[in-house]
Amino acid sequence: MVRHPPDHAAERERFTEDLLAIMTVEEKVGQIALVPAPEGEAADEALHDRVRRGLVGGLAGTCPADELATLQRLAIEESRLGIPLLLADAPGRGSAVVMPSPFALATSWSPEMVERSARQIAAEARDRGKTWLLGPEVALSGGNGEDDLASSWGASVVLAGHLASAMVRGLQFWDQDEIGVLACLRVDDPSWITRRIDGRFAQKLRLAAQVLREAAPASVALGSFPATAPDSGEAGEGAKRSIGWPGGFEGIDLAEWADIARATGQDPVEAPYGGLAVEPVLEAVADGRISPRQLDDVVRRVIGAKYDLGLFHTEAPRAPLTSTASVEEARVVALDAARHSIALLRNDPALLPLDRASGEILVVGQAAADRTLPVAGAEAEAISLIDGLDALDVAHRYVAGLSLRHDQNQPRSDKLVDADRMAIGMASEAARRAGTVIVVLGEVGKRCEAERTLIEALQATNPNIVLVTLGSRPVDPVIRDSKLPCILHAGGLGSMSGKAIAEVLTGAFAPCARLPLALLDDAGVGLSFGHGLGYSDFGLGETTVELSHDRVVVSTVLHNVGPCAGTETVQIYLRRPRGRGQAASELADFQRIALAASESRRLMFEIGGSQLGRFERHGGFVIDTGVYEVAVGLSEARAHATRLSLPRAVAEAMSRSLTSGPLPALFGKMRHAG
Repeated sequence: MVRHPPDHAAERERFTEDLLAIMTVEEKVGQIALVPAPEGEAADEALHDRVRRGLVGGLAGTCPADELATLQRLAIEESRLGIPLLLADAPGRGSAVVMPSPFALATSWSPEMVERSARQIAAEARDRGKTWLLGPEVALSGGNGEDDLASSWGASVVLAGHLASAMVRGLQFWDQDEIGVLACLRVDDPSWITRRIDGRFAQKLRLAAQVLREAAPASVALGSFPATAPDSGEAGEGAKRSIGWPGGFEGIDLAEWADIARATGQDPVEAPYGGLAVEPVLEAVADGRISPRQLDDVVRRVIGAKYDLGLFHTEAPRAPLTSTASVEEARVVALDAARHSIALLRNDPALLPLDRASGEILVVGQAAADRTLPVAGAEAEAISLIDGLDALDVAHRYVAGLSLRHDQNQPRSDKLVDADRMAIGMASEAARRAGTVIVVLGEVGKRCEAERTLIEALQATNPNIVLVTLGSRPVDPVIRDSKLPCILHAGGLGSMSGKAIAEVLTGAFAPCARLPLALLDDAGVGLSFGHGLGYSDFGLGETTVELSHDRVVVSTVLHNVGPCAGTETVQIYLRRPRGRGQAASELADFQRIALAASESRRLMFEIGGSQLGRFERHGGFVIDTGVYEVAVGLSEARAHATRLSLPRAVAEAMSRSLTSGPLPALFGKMRHAG
């Protein structure tokens, strides 16, 4: 990982303070100026001149390797102080090899897979000279019907927090031979504040505190706060949104950049990512709108981050950067991440894994041959499902099922046309002779007449229907007044999508993903949060929930009672005392466990004040006394609750145990900001 300040605190502080002491005001302001990277052509002489004068702290975007080498050489060798440049960009999902989407990774419930994927993204970014990735950008989903579900991290703040922590650790990796990049925890999406969901702002604080505690991101962007207190718009203490005071967060806090932007009339939302214009900041320092101490605080963090990356100990590159990241290694990681992100939602009767002896396998649906859908617009192509089946030598027939009814640049129509009816007829005739029919669909909206008619026609001729969905949104449709017997959700899996799906279909890999949100109809019926099936059966044995002096201890035994090995996810749910707006059940913890057939294992969970407590709207954190419910199960619907009374003495002991950590002490300063 990137070296954390505690690993070299004294050396880092001495270096940073010595450098600050000899910097001019112009050079300090230059460190918070990010300029757009020159794309596809050499930078103009004006940019070269600003770099030589120390008025540029970094570049934003993708920069050609030779031009980046030139600009970095100018900064290190020709500027007065030789301070290197950062190259900032969004993390993306990889270029040569595309990793699964955030929602797909959330479906994996696997911090290990997220960390490994992030490490590959960081390695590729670093090979391209990028040193600061402005992610992970974490937003929760309000439900399955959202349009931009692929970029969400599911509905649970605890699940999203664990996975975001893993991504930060992966991006910031460090070992003897390689070093990662600076990560930025971003919870600045407006949905944290604007969506009409109870407790959303409190969830934002909880997630940020969890990631800061578990992963130490090099930078944070906490975004807006509720308008519960007037905002003067000034850069004084009362308007500060930062969490970086002595003893607090020591990385780059983009709220401080936003404060400077407000004081200089620049856009506080755009400024942190596009950089601050130097001249307005110099004017604000000169007339006292920005104090020297405020400026030093911001610059100190930037210099410290560059020190953590080892940039001051690296010679300026004199040749174009060359790739050292292994594409083959990235493919291995992408395949494993994709496997773990495939959720088996229904399998009754057990049509999966496929039995090749049961008859011909028919694959229906244009999405099965699509190499672009799994990478969601990236320039690279993915392995399609047809490619994956061919690679495993799985004999099958393929028919489109529906005609290609629209140009790629035109809005899609879900209405049937004559060509569709002909294609459906051909598919139905093929299904009549097949043993199993695999229907593969892409993005499925709420009103999909064509797809629904296709499935109804196929089901009328062959009941052995396996539905595979490759869109970001998992579905559980009702066809002819009943649910389909077998549904596999495999959306947004990246470059290795088709191979991973083929392995799950054939049983080469047993599915182990879980839903990161609930799939419920208007009556509240459907598949619950945390639901997912495998190819073996699991059950929980003896379970106890006990209260110690400062935590709740949960013990349970997981049994694999099925015929084969598998991975199960044991989930803990918490319901806080009623009457305080916190009565909804929510995920508190989970463990993913791999067991051989007939194997059992005892598991232990500890639930402390950070899980039991709650953030109030003004940023305060309290642990209520009263009756809690702690439920243990293999999904939210299959969790069995135990009631537990939390006395005042235990609540106070829990509060004391939190005083040295970022939750809640880190956010105490926010109370004056709303």
